[in-house]
Amino acid sequence: MIRHILSITASLISALLIVSCGGGEGPPALRLVLQTEPTNLDPASAVDYSSGWVSSLIHSNIVRFEPDGSIEPDLARSWTVSGDGLEYVFHITGGRFSDGGSVTAFDVESSLKRLIAPSTASPRWWVLEPVAGASDFHAGRAGGCSIEARDDSTLVIRLGNRAAHFLSLLAMPAAGIVSPDAADSLGRDYGRRPTGSGPWRLVSWKSGDEIVLERNMFSPEADSGVPRISIRLIPETMTRVAEFEVGNLDLLEIPPAELELWRSAGVRLLSKPELRIVYIGLNNEKPPFDDPRVRRALNMAIDVESVIGHILFGAAEKATGIVPAGLRGSPPPAPLYRYDPAGAVQLLEEAGYPDGFSMEIWQRENPESGRILESVQGFLARVGIDVKIVTREWSAFKQAVDRGTPDAFYLDWFADYPEAGNFLVPLFHSENRGGGGNRAGFADEAVDSILDIASGVSDPAARWEMYAEAEKRVMEAAPWIFLWFPVRYEVVSHRLEGYEIPVIFNGQRFTGVSLR
Repeated sequence: MIRHILSITASLISALLIVSCGGGEGPPALRLVLQTEPTNLDPASAVDYSSGWVSSLIHSNIVRFEPDGSIEPDLARSWTVSGDGLEYVFHITGGRFSDGGSVTAFDVESSLKRLIAPSTASPRWWVLEPVAGASDFHAGRAGGCSIEARDDSTLVIRLGNRAAHFLSLLAMPAAGIVSPDAADSLGRDYGRRPTGSGPWRLVSWKSGDEIVLERNMFSPEADSGVPRISIRLIPETMTRVAEFEVGNLDLLEIPPAELELWRSAGVRLLSKPELRIVYIGLNNEKPPFDDPRVRRALNMAIDVESVIGHILFGAAEKATGIVPAGLRGSPPPAPLYRYDPAGAVQLLEEAGYPDGFSMEIWQRENPESGRILESVQGFLARVGIDVKIVTREWSAFKQAVDRGTPDAFYLDWFADYPEAGNFLVPLFHSENRGGGGNRAGFADEAVDSILDIASGVSDPAARWEMYAEAEKRVMEAAPWIFLWFPVRYEVVSHRLEGYEIPVIFNGQRFTGVSLR
């Protein structure tokens, strides 16, 4: 028990001890927690972390991510790729939906076309955009997309252009395979009553309280060492910590502010670098941020390592590049921007701002973000830049950033799939300016060309060489203030065995864990 971490009253502890966890009566449960409740468990509509995570436990994909980020067979036990990289032939065998029905290649075809269909209106249809004809099909134009079941066990997908990351796209939550019968009969209600072929099936969902899953006994992974999963829905940090302390949770993510206390508490503490970058985006289309000298000066004015040490308690690595270390084909580059306030002042003078200027940095509501930006505000003040911090709730913040309203904005990017291109293409290709991911409005024809070519290069080493060149060009242009790659920390209960923090959020399906 580590009661010194948070001051919890005796009455709260007593109340928590009375709570019956694990979904009430039933077999022993793995006890997990989410800060935010899923909005929809339909793969086509699961756009937030919580929805995508739970949906991935319920639905199988053609292929799936392992905890280490590698691609492994799921419904497709094997596949072949044509020499030109455009045709994929998948052999679908052994899958069964949680209602007992067999999964055929025709079911997979139906599910994937449902994701693209305009009537589904999926925000994630772009996962299958590389498929030949997908864009026209999604737009409702004549013709179909090139996804075809030739028989019960053979699925053929043809791409319009080479996409070396296509298997990773098929492993994303949006490409989860739904039961066509259930989806047709339930319509919009499918998201509350899903029927997938994944290792788990939905038993109950009490809004604001708990989601309970049990093993899909028809799944090839039905021999999991855990028969049941209870997912508590607890938005309050203090309550989540209290639940772990009294033994009602088996996993708990640790916020950086409490990391030192947990490190000295004698608990099982796991860590893993996240496929995530944190940055301050600069509006590249708006003076003075349209001048790369100003953008470089801002990078030199902030002591990022000091912020990591004092505010994040070391739970991050300074971003000397854009692609996290785990996805690189070579070591991270040497820092291009070191803390150098005198050099920053000189660059600002060269750009015509000897007396500095005023700017706004927008953030979404978050206490930790506020502390970070106050530190950034202090560093920038030392070089003559007066910063006003503007806070908005998430939807208003996102809308403003997508429209290019703020001077600058504090944001992060999680990998959708473990590929270097998933950081470079969405965030810096000019076609993705705005809500597509490139919210800084960065545009460089050379970078666009490199990224376009690299996405079709099948050889990983050659592809990475091109991505590294694009990354170098972006770093030199400094469209952001580059901050850090976070490290995730979780504490694990004494009774949980075999758990590994996944590299990608839907890479852990809890089929290889057991309870003491």
